Amino acid sequence: MLNYRIFGQIEHRIATPLVVLHGLLGSLDNWNAFARKQAMDHRPIIAMDLRNHGDSPHVHGMSYQLMAQDVVEVIHYLELERVDLMGHSMGGKTAMTLALNHAELLRKLLVVDIAPVRYPPRHQALLQAMLTMPLASFGNRREADQWLEPTVAQPLERAFLLKNLMWGDNKRFVWRCNLPEIARHYLNLTAFPPSQHQFQGETLFIYGGLSDYMQDDGWAAARYYFPKARRERLDEAGHLPHVEVPEPFAMLVNRFLS
Repeated sequence: MLNYRIFGQIEHRIATPLVVLHGLLGSLDNWNAFARKQAMDHRPIIAMDLRNHGDSPHVHGMSYQLMAQDVVEVIHYLELERVDLMGHSMGGKTAMTLALNHAELLRKLLVVDIAPVRYPPRHQALLQAMLTMPLASFGNRREADQWLEPTVAQPLERAFLLKNLMWGDNKRFVWRCNLPEIARHYLNLTAFPPSQHQFQGETLFIYGGLSDYMQDDGWAAARYYFPKARRERLDEAGHLPHVEVPEPFAMLVNRFLS
């Protein structure tokens, strides 16, 4: 079962719990600041590590159907009748897949800086660089950061990726995520599984004004699968609006869920 963390109390909740899913090469830790600040006893937040990420099991397969079913399993395990669901990037595609196949489990859906379409494989060079990093030669994270800098120029993005490094039993860095399996299925993750279903619940797409992930074709596909969808742009944000502009982002989320 997926690793998860509960912020707030689910036993005596009043409002619908919010389940949060991270993006590619992320983990539930990416949502710690948001969840700690926003979780209240009446609206708990449940952040999950998707398969092959964070502290969740390393397993074969990375389809969106499999990842959505993993999330459903945790929802059932926690005996939650209905939840609100929010996903960023790859987690957003997972959330949309879940909504289209298990609409009975959801009240509202939030999708962060992604659309239900295929994207160019823009992370292939990054994944190859990570796979070839000489982890055994690094004595600290700074050395790993310097090695990655020619491939990933943005310090924020490097810090995000290097959260996946941890000390192994042999006192050397190892990848916390199942990097080979993620890379093996990466091209499939750039796509979105076609569906005959629609999700008729309220849906909000939040996207960054400095990001190029929400284009006209993506919005058209979003409106097809999610007829009640609307979208909000955060002008000062890129692909990580929950990190780059946390307060305006949280305001949009809270207003939508309320």
